[in-house]
Amino acid sequence: MSVIVEPYNPEWPTQFETIKAVLRSHLADVSVQSIEHVGSTSVPGLAAKPIIDVDIIVARETVQSAINTLVSSGFTYLGELGIADRHALKDPNQLPKRNIYICVDGAFQTRNHLAVRDTLRANPKLRDEYAAVKLQLAAQGTNIVDYVEAKSEILRKILEAAGVLTADELAAIEKANKKGERFGAIKTERLLLREFVSADEEPFFELESKEEVARYQMWPPRTRQQAREEVAKIIRNSAATPRTHVELAVERGGSFIGRVGANVKREVDPPHADLWFSFLPQYQGQGFATEAMKKLTELLGSPMELEIECDPRNEGSWKLANRLEFEKVSLRERAFECKGEWVGSLVLRKIV
Repeated sequence: MSVIVEPYNPEWPTQFETIKAVLRSHLADVSVQSIEHVGSTSVPGLAAKPIIDVDIIVARETVQSAINTLVSSGFTYLGELGIADRHALKDPNQLPKRNIYICVDGAFQTRNHLAVRDTLRANPKLRDEYAAVKLQLAAQGTNIVDYVEAKSEILRKILEAAGVLTADELAAIEKANKKGERFGAIKTERLLLREFVSADEEPFFELESKEEVARYQMWPPRTRQQAREEVAKIIRNSAATPRTHVELAVERGGSFIGRVGANVKREVDPPHADLWFSFLPQYQGQGFATEAMKKLTELLGSPMELEIECDPRNEGSWKLANRLEFEKVSLRERAFECKGEWVGSLVLRKIV
């Protein structure tokens, strides 16, 4: 999923004001310092991703109340996503697209957002330099994870020009913009693996709501709300350090076709990863799952003990494990109860 950067749209400030008014109504009983239009769409003349960034600035003791209020209004809480004192929420209304953050008043991340905006508004030369970097990255088809990291140098230049952050705060922001344990766009022969984003809620629901996809899972087909919550959890987990939950979306020709994942235990020797995958029925039986899982196991590194546990009736899982040269460790009948019936357990492992 490549980043899209568009020329400045004079409608963006008006769109922000509409969003702000709705947020004010939701937060009428919460003490809010201010609601600020931040990010590139807040700078006249600056090319930007067509997404309105909104900072709801509150006192530290008001953060939880503000989060609870918006969640009760249908927003989805995404967490801090690796950036302290900046709490991300997904607005159910995404027309126009928007990012909503509850930010602690005075925190350096809050001052960072405001400093970037105010400096670019006052410095056309720096604004145009920033725009050139963003447009070049978009033209190269850059994934969002790599895009954020690639902008670090120019953002540091902007913040140094602003002069409102200490050297330690600048270093912390630079560190937060590094992708760390997250992955950018990982290409295989036919596929692209990438981190989940909020826009994956609908394709995730399309996948996980199907009876045939959920047949051998521990849960029934997911509802739309469950899909929304699951994608939010995946996004939160992607920002954790160390990362123990790795789950990547799989694309074919720009379309979401499935997911692959692993729960990783690094406190054992060798580290252990429990693997899973699910793909849309129309993409099954064509080797896509095998191709994606092979790449995932490479990304997890070595040494690593890999494990796939499945219902023995699930031929797709154990045949994939065989293709990846896993070895059968155990086979038990009536191992556990799932969806009202007793099912077996087949465990296959491989050490890399």
